[in-house]
Amino acid sequence: MSENERAPYSAAAWGIGWVVFLASGFAASILLSNAWHDCDIGVNTSANLGDLVMASTSMATASTFLWVLMRKVTGRRRLLYPLLLTTAAAAVLLWPLMAIWHAPDGYPVSFCPPDNVPPWWPAWLPV
Repeated sequence: MSENERAPYSAAAWGIGWVVFLASGFAASILLSNAWHDCDIGVNTSANLGDLVMASTSMATASTFLWVLMRKVTGRRRLLYPLLLTTAAAAVLLWPLMAIWHAPDGYPVSFCPPDNVPPWWPAWLPV
């Protein structure tokens, strides 16, 4: 396929890209805020709020980049395959996000021993 014959980005692809961006950022912020709330780390302090915004924005950006990459790999005319692949990859990206951001640096372990890991986090998945 030559450069002139390539399918342009459709409005649906742009819309799904925005949905991927917003949904993954929202999922990351909900996951972290629930972990911080359950371990009594708190989200209301300005330092933790900045961390929450940084973590959710980085998750949203990474998953949107994955959406673009999956669209290029699977073909621009398809929407379902890249959406499923992006959803699976974003779910896999939540683990390192939680491993890095689950407890702010220097926060004492008091409510969720041994490492400020919330009780609802799966034991088979280390953070």
